[in-house]
Formats: sequence, structure tokens, C-alpha cells
Amino acid sequence: MMRTKDYPFPNATPFLIQETDVLGQIKPRGITVLKRFKHHVLNAPDLNVTYAGLGIRLLAAIIDMMILLCALLLLETIFSSFKYTYNDFNGFRLFICIFTWLFYNVLFECSVYQATIGEMVLKLKVVDLYGKRMSVLRSFFRGITAIISILPVGIGLWYLTTDAKKRTWHDMIAGTYVIKS
Repeated sequence: MMRTKDYPFPNATPFLIQETDVLGQIKPRGITVLKRFKHHVLNAPDLNVTYAGLGIRLLAAIIDMMILLCALLLLETIFSSFKYTYNDFNGFRLFICIFTWLFYNVLFECSVYQATIGEMVLKLKVVDLYGKRMSVLRSFFRGITAIISILPVGIGLWYLTTDAKKRTWHDMIAGTYVIKS
């Protein structure tokens, strides 16, 4: 809080006084990364849609896993010719699996289809709070936060059975819905 002799109001900062960082540079007043993800659930309209439940989302995930398994087996045959130690190769496998899964979900969920192949087969879509297509950044954020839903024994995934709009933890964090189209 800053007070000057000519400006007695404690809550407002005068226009002439600007914040500076440690090096004396003026701080920009632009939008931060966290403000871009700030979504107001209370201001979002109620969508007139049918939300996807646990069973159909699980079936879509199984279809996607089978597709990714085929792609990963192809990558495994390509990379298995290199000379790795057993521990290095398992770490590399884990990195490739997570990267492929994340790339697959981000690529398809922010496309014009708004769904992965498994979700397209079952006629599901992933939308934001306003029923529109997600941005690449929001889709990437949703994919990263899916790990938060999976880590505590999948509690974040099972949460959708108690939520009225069938949202998992990563849906709630990213501000998305999975709907039937």
C-alpha cells in the first residue's frame, strides 16, 4: 500500500506511480498466464447439453489406449535397436508414453472435431465452459492436470460420479466439460 502527501487514498494507486521490479524496470500491466486460465464458473451459462458419464468416457479412453498402444509398439520397434541399459530404456519408455498420450489428446481435443478418436466413435466432445472449442493452451493444461486426477488412486476420475455436470478434477481445473454431441 502506498501513500503520498498529495494522494491520500490508501487503496488506489495514482496513475503516475508505477510498480518497478528489483532491477528498476517498470512492470508490465499485461495479462499473466494464470489470468488466461481464470474461468468464472459462476458467470458461465448453463449449457443445454447431455454430459458424458463414467461408462462412456471409460470406453472412449480404452479405445484411445488401444490406438496409442499400436503407435507406441511401432515406436518401440524403432527405438529398441539402440543400445540402452535396462533402467535408461524404461525411463525413456515412460517419457515417450506420457509425451505421446499428451500430444494425442492435445492434438485432437483442440481440433475442429473437439474429441479424440475414441470420443469421436462414441460421439463425445470436449468443450469449455461456454460450449466452445478449447484453445491449444487450455487443452495442454487439461492434459497435464489429468495426471493430478489419476495420481491419488484415480479419485479425481471417480469424482464425476458425484458431480451433477459429470466433471473430473482435471475438467474442473481446466474449465471444460465432456458432452454428448
